[in-house]
Order: sequence, then structure tokens, then C-alpha cells
Amino acid sequence: MYSWIVVESPSDLDKLADALASDYNPPEVISQLQGQLSQDVKGILVEETYVDKDYRSTYYEFYAKKGLRYSPFCVRLHFFKEGVTLTPERGLRVTEGHLDERYVGYMVLRPTPIAPIGRTVLSIHAIHGFAGAIIDSTHPVHLLGYPVLQVKGFPYMQQHTDISVCAHAVCWSILRHYSQRYRNYAEFLVADITRMASPTKAGGLIPSRGLGIDQACRVFSEAGLFPDVYHKDEIGERFYRLLNAYIESGFPIFAAFEHRPHAITVIGHGTSELDAFANVADPVLFAWEAINSLVVVDDNYMPYLTIDCLDRAAYKVTDIGTFIVPLPEKIYLPAEAVEVHVVHLLEMGFPELDFSHLKRPVVRYFITTSARLRAYAREQETALPKSLFQVLMDLALPQFVWVAQIASLEDWQHRRCNVTCVLDATASAYDEEPFFLVHDRARVFVYDRGDSKEKGWFDFDNPLQSIGDFRLNLTYRA
Repeated sequence: MYSWIVVESPSDLDKLADALASDYNPPEVISQLQGQLSQDVKGILVEETYVDKDYRSTYYEFYAKKGLRYSPFCVRLHFFKEGVTLTPERGLRVTEGHLDERYVGYMVLRPTPIAPIGRTVLSIHAIHGFAGAIIDSTHPVHLLGYPVLQVKGFPYMQQHTDISVCAHAVCWSILRHYSQRYRNYAEFLVADITRMASPTKAGGLIPSRGLGIDQACRVFSEAGLFPDVYHKDEIGERFYRLLNAYIESGFPIFAAFEHRPHAITVIGHGTSELDAFANVADPVLFAWEAINSLVVVDDNYMPYLTIDCLDRAAYKVTDIGTFIVPLPEKIYLPAEAVEVHVVHLLEMGFPELDFSHLKRPVVRYFITTSARLRAYAREQETALPKSLFQVLMDLALPQFVWVAQIASLEDWQHRRCNVTCVLDATASAYDEEPFFLVHDRARVFVYDRGDSKEKGWFDFDNPLQSIGDFRLNLTYRA
């Protein structure tokens, strides 16, 4: 069964009360959607008797064993921009553009009234007032026999409250993102994650009483990732800079609150305030200080909630006290070591290189792949000295590298940089010289760590003024 709801104003979402059975808690669904959906959403297709693999995993393992009878079926809501209607023949008529251009996501509704919102993927264009950058992946959708639709977003669901809690939902969302974006990671369903968190096997899958940091690390390890844990009380003021460095690298974060038992997924950051450093006297500035806001997925709210250091959201950035970054294999050099090396380079200098032109330097650092680094070099080829371009192409690099881009304040405000450092992501935290290359305006230092082990300096044929900053694999919306 399919039905169509025309959305011209938020009040039209009240029609969902007639389209949904009470098991799907229509008031809760309507409450979540009203005020959160953007005005771009003009139609909702209601798909009944939908078989959702995540809900079915919990149904067979848990809900089917309960005295209260639960339906095995879900409902799926599909959100469309203007120009799409449902025909009596169960077709989707498009009056302008293409169907895939009009599609902005879906939401699965479970017959679990306390927390009915299941697997959901929404485009940032479906969320009212969103601005910033998020980590996302492409999710295919099969609907009414049409060629596969796609939506780019980050997966979200409410916690079940019995078989899973907020921390399970965070682990699920991160692992589902990895399985969608990278071929070498398996897909894990909700029931799988509940099992993976426990070191013992009960007679049946038991309701969850919570999930701690150690258990979350166990889940990520079981999934083939390598979790690294950071505590604010141990790291101090660098805590949020390090968190943001991993977000800019494209790695979603499991974040735990400091003073209450709650976990969220950090998946992005807000927009930069280009005049943020006007009254800051620090000798080294960091790009994070101009952002100071994070984009999170919290199972209590709709996706892509922006939080900052003020009181403009349900809680603050400073409420986060611990975070876990689940990393792929072959990343050994931690973010804090990268920051130490870069700050030391700026404060103490580097042999035969001159950074005196960097007045009030602004630093941003992140992990990328050697392939993406070379693609960036190709994009900037006309701005790069030939010797620097050739070095970037010829060096034997591992799969992952840390990149630190340093700019004068003026160039940073124009999204350009003056100095690039490439560090070995497989280096030890105690490696005294993890650099593959560092350059100033006149020459580049090169350490061929992966092949000849030789070090040397190469002069540029023309002085380097500035180049465009590295565009990361995040989805941006101003």
C-alpha cells in the first residue's frame, strides 16, 4: 500500500496521523518532523508493510519473544522536493527535473511506539536551516521498481530503549556509514551490535542496560576498526581541536557526555567565522577556533543538530568529555603528536626553511589518502612550483598521510595556504621526524621515508605565494 501526502506547510504533516497506525506513534513522528523539515520537502510517499532489515534483526531476536505482540512490518516515509506526484497506477510522475534529483531521503518507522523512528537517511537539503559541513555516504533506495534512487546523508535512528540505548545507536550509525562508504567493511544490524558489545552469551538476546566506553571500543574492534580514545581531563584545551581534526579527516566520532550518561555521533562542523581572530593574540592560531560548533546526530532529535559553546542548542560542545575515533588500519600517528610537531616547527623553525612571512599563522591538520593528496596536487598544478609538484608525485607514500596546511591570517580568510606539511600516518608517536615534506616559499625539504631513506632540499624555480586550501571529502552547505 502506498499513499501520498502533499506538504505545503508544516501543518500538512498532521495528515500522517491518518496514514499511520497507532503502533507507529504518529504524534511522536509528527512532532519530530514539524519545524525540522526544510521547505524544499513538498511531498511524502508513505510505503506500508515495509520489511526493514535492522528492525527484523531485533524482531527475531527479541520482540517476537515478548508477551506483547509486535508487528514484523515497518512503514517507510520517502521525502521529495516539488515536482513529484503519485499516480493511481503506483507510478511517480515528475513534472520537472529527474526523479533522483527530487529525492531527499527516507525514514523507517518501527512498530515500537516508545521510540518509533528507525533507520533514516536524509539529505542536508531536507533539514531546515542547516549550514555547515558533514561526513556522509551514498545510500541506495529501491522503490516501486524504479532504477535505484540515491540519497547522500548520515544514517540515524532513535534508540529502542530496551534492546538498544543511545550508545548502541551511535555505534550502529558509524558502522553503517563505514559499510556504505567503503567496500571492505561489513554491514552490521542493530541486533549484531547488541551482541558484539557483550563478552558473554546469554540464553537469548537480553535488553540493554547501557553501553560504556570500553564496550563501544569492543564493538568497533569486532567490526574491524581500531578505536582510539581521548579524555578531555587528560588532554585539556587541545581536546576539541583534535576532535575536529578527525572530523575534517572524514572519521565520525563516538562522543560521550561528561556529566550524564548519554552518547552522540559527531559528524561535522559549522561554518567558519572569518573574522574570528580579530582580537586573538595567540602566536599560533588554529582553524577550529574559528568554527567552535559541531554537527551531531543525537537520537533524541532530528539529524544534523548543530551545537556550539553557547546556549543556542539543547546542550553545548563543552558537555562532551570523552570521544572515540574508530580508525582504519595503518594510522598510528595520533592527532596530538601531529599538532606538537607543527607547533614546534612554527615556534623553533626548520633547517634551511624560512617561515618569517607567516604573520599570525593559522593551522589546520587532517588525515587523507596519498591518492587524494596527489589529486589535490593535480588540481593545484599551475600554482605549484614544478619541483614541489614532482616531489608529491614521486614520493613513495603509505595509504594514509597527515597533512597540515598553514596560512597567514589574510590568506586563510581567502581559503588559501602558504605552507604544506605531509607527515607519515604510520609513524610512531615518538618519531622525531615524521615528515615526508615541508616547504616554505623558496624550497622544499623532502624525506623519502618509503624508498631511498634520503633527505634533501630542492629550490623552487619560482617563489610560491599561496595555493588553494585542501577541499576535504565533506558535504558543505553555506
